[in-house]
Amino acid sequence: MDRKRYRKAAKVIMADILLAGVLLVSSLSACGTAMAINLEHGTTDKKITESMLANTPPADYENDKTIQGDARDGKYNEYFLKDSIQTVSIDIDENNLNYLLQNAGEKPTVMTKSVTIGDKTLGYTGLKTKGNYTLQHAVTDNPGSDRFSFTINFGKYIKKSNGFSKRQNFFGCHKISFNNFYFDKSMMKEYIAMKLMTEMGLPTPQYGLAKLYINQKYYGVYFMVEALDSSILEQYKGVDEEELSPYLTKPEESTLEYDTAMDRFMKKDGTFDLSSVLKQDSNGLYTASGELEKQSYFWEDDEETLQDVAEMMPTVLGWQRKLTLLSKGKDFQGNRIDVNSGEYLKLLEEIMDVDETVRYFATHSWLVQLDDMFVVLRNMGLYIGQDGKSMMLPWDYDLSFGCYYPSMSETAANMHIDLMYKDDRVAFSDQPRKKESLDYSSFPFFQVIYQNDSLMEKYHQYMKDCSKIAALGGKTTDGKTYEPCRFVSSITKIEDALIKAADEKLAGNVYYLNLTNQPADVKAALPNLKKIIALRALGVLLQVDEMDAVASGYGCNLETLGNAIQGMNSNRGRLAAIDESTGIYSVADYGGSRSDDSPSLQLREVESGELVYQKISKQMDAKTENMKIYTFMDTASANGDYTLYIPAGTKEFQNIQDIYSYDSEGTLKKLEVKKEEDRYCAVASSIDYLVFTGIGEKVKKSVSQPVTGRIVLVAAGIVLVAVAAVVMVIRRKKRMLKKI
Repeated sequence: MDRKRYRKAAKVIMADILLAGVLLVSSLSACGTAMAINLEHGTTDKKITESMLANTPPADYENDKTIQGDARDGKYNEYFLKDSIQTVSIDIDENNLNYLLQNAGEKPTVMTKSVTIGDKTLGYTGLKTKGNYTLQHAVTDNPGSDRFSFTINFGKYIKKSNGFSKRQNFFGCHKISFNNFYFDKSMMKEYIAMKLMTEMGLPTPQYGLAKLYINQKYYGVYFMVEALDSSILEQYKGVDEEELSPYLTKPEESTLEYDTAMDRFMKKDGTFDLSSVLKQDSNGLYTASGELEKQSYFWEDDEETLQDVAEMMPTVLGWQRKLTLLSKGKDFQGNRIDVNSGEYLKLLEEIMDVDETVRYFATHSWLVQLDDMFVVLRNMGLYIGQDGKSMMLPWDYDLSFGCYYPSMSETAANMHIDLMYKDDRVAFSDQPRKKESLDYSSFPFFQVIYQNDSLMEKYHQYMKDCSKIAALGGKTTDGKTYEPCRFVSSITKIEDALIKAADEKLAGNVYYLNLTNQPADVKAALPNLKKIIALRALGVLLQVDEMDAVASGYGCNLETLGNAIQGMNSNRGRLAAIDESTGIYSVADYGGSRSDDSPSLQLREVESGELVYQKISKQMDAKTENMKIYTFMDTASANGDYTLYIPAGTKEFQNIQDIYSYDSEGTLKKLEVKKEEDRYCAVASSIDYLVFTGIGEKVKKSVSQPVTGRIVLVAAGIVLVAVAAVVMVIRRKKRMLKKI
């Protein structure tokens, strides 16, 4: 290791040590402060009981008609800000608040006095804590901090059964949740995941970021997301709530594989009679018993949810049985069927929105969110209509980009495109891509897609669409064209406001959880979030296009995003690197020595005043119109040529005419440029400097110019060259020549 590398490594190590020290001190300080104030949750030492609550709204309260609406209109979408941060204020009786905080783990619901979102205020909404694993850890591992995740239910208390004329809503939205970023130091992983789901045409909850205040005290930045409710489908399908089935749940602790024990409730026509195990009392409340009670995951093991979906249970069981039969290569009568036949696809269309389901799983896989239905049997939304057809809805993506597993940037970037669960043998894309190495036989909702060749081809194309939409740009399968680096731009637009909001002083009973130190953590995380988005886009593209290369994770520390580790990166073999700010990527062979660095690509445009620009311009002679020069900095040295891929869809590179390489020896060489799909491709032995001509606005060809016009241009060119020469002489006297 030379001195320069040694000093660089030493700086990195010292920075890591200092950061660890800061985190340790800040977390101990926070815990110490919390313990000094109160070991209990809440703003008081007094124990609040249920009898002390104010949970009855005034009988004369009236809904603000200007805020009531129809979800189909999408008016409430405006309040989920995409490029800035919303402000949400909750005013609540102190006893109600403290009862909620003191009993947070039990998820009680209490009434607020009012909730204000932006410039709109609603009275007497329901407020509850939410979550499972993260909620329990927020309760038990973070004494003194009440920064729980919450859900606001606008119509919990203002509804017909309580004597009001109509169930209260927020422009048609019924519930909004506020997630506390327990596992997300970047505060934007779930934002990005939902953005991709939306742009892939899926029925996605509305989302955004919010600053949350409770009784005028600041609880910090939250992820604001529409709760999994009928309003999502009303808007997506463009129908009234009455036209939808009430079956929209988040099944847990099940693979959704049909239990043949339910066969005894099936009639000859294939429908189900559950009257003996699903009974309604005199008050209209349903109770499940016997074999049906064992299927309680269908209603989230929650009695209140059972009341909502009970009448749908015969349809749901019929759907589940048909789905499982198809997943085993059988028709609805149990006869063998060719899973690649038209008959199979026709039957599948009868029980699910096939294209929507394929899009969902492709996007889910792209996001590398493995805290999911394949690993822990949770975190999915399932809708089943009156017609027995299902749809999948995205939910809970705070652990996206490998921050549940595999936890390293390179592994996350190259996660096998067909892999939905933890399997060390096939996590990397350079492992054999054989169907027999993966097993989805216990997961019928994906197996029915996985076993059909045409659906998996579509699945892979949708994954490639995700890469184009998020980072690489180009035309997707639906004919839309996207600019590269769009998601990086989205983060850039909001990051200053986010950092500022994360830096604001919190209420005395609140601190960011799970050893998070804001705003330092979000500042460190966002550059790495931008990088992992680009890396995942590249890793998926390499696999779908069957390119023999692995995306290098160097330069991306996934640990900064939370719940991950920095890990090692490849420095040998055929590796690909990408510049997240332009979407340009390279593929080359590297390494041989263990001391070699891993590749990472960064671009910088060379300014016209720089000496190297002047030298190249002189060699280019008359080819400098619409010329731009970039220096390509790679942290490693390739063995041989670089293959460069430049997005063609961007305004900056859309009209490339020629590309030249310029190396440290001063050699200028014109490269052969090919147009491949949505990208330009060029092979270069050196990427020290690349010269692009014709980029930006199209160059006017000289043959179309009048002779007099050409004379004027030539004369002007001579003057410019003379001026440039004078400038170069002056600058040479003012500074030392750089070795190029």
